[in-house]
Amino acid sequence: MLLMTALTHSFITEWQLTILEAWSVCELALLLSHGQASVERGFSVNKELVVENQSEQTLAARRIIKDHIIHVNGVTNVEITRNMVLAARSARAKYANYLAQQKEEQEVEKRNKKRKEETNAVHELEGKRKRLKTDVSSLLAISKELYEKCEKSGELLLVTKANALRRRAEEKQQEVEVLDREIAERLLATKQ
Repeated sequence: MLLMTALTHSFITEWQLTILEAWSVCELALLLSHGQASVERGFSVNKELVVENQSEQTLAARRIIKDHIIHVNGVTNVEITRNMVLAARSARAKYANYLAQQKEEQEVEKRNKKRKEETNAVHELEGKRKRLKTDVSSLLAISKELYEKCEKSGELLLVTKANALRRRAEEKQQEVEVLDREIAERLLATKQ
C-alpha cells in the first residue's frame, strides 16, 4: 500500500510539473508584445474616415491630415502656412486636371479596345477568305477533272456535274470578292 501511495504521489507530482511547464509556455505566449496594435488602431481610424465612393488617394490624404492634427494636439494648434493656402486655392484646378486626365485615359482605352476588336474581325475575315479560296481552287480542279473524263468517256452526266461544281466555284469566288472589300474597309477604319 505504501508503494502504491508513493507511485501515485510520484505520478501526480510529474503531472503537476508538466502542467506547470505548459503553463509557463502559455504565459510567455500571452505576454508577447502586441506589435500590431498601432496598425489595428489605424484600421479603426480608417474606418471612421471612409466615405462612400471614396478613392484611395482621398483616404490617404485624410489620414495624413488626421495624423497631423493628432500630432499637434488639436485643430487649433495647426499652423496655416502660405503653402497650405496656395495648395487650397489650386486644389480645384488640380482636381479638374485629374478628371480630364482620367477621361482621356478612358477614351484611349476605348479606342484601343475598338481597334483590337476590328483587328480580330479582320483576322477572322482573312481566315474565312483563305478557306473560300481553297474551296474555289479545289472545286475548279475537280470540275476540270470531270470535263477531261467526259471528253475521254463521252458521258454527258459528267458535264452536268462539272458545270454544277464550276457554278458553285463562281459563287464562292463572289463571296471572296465581297470579303476582300469588307477587309479593305475594316483596315481603312482601323487606320483612322
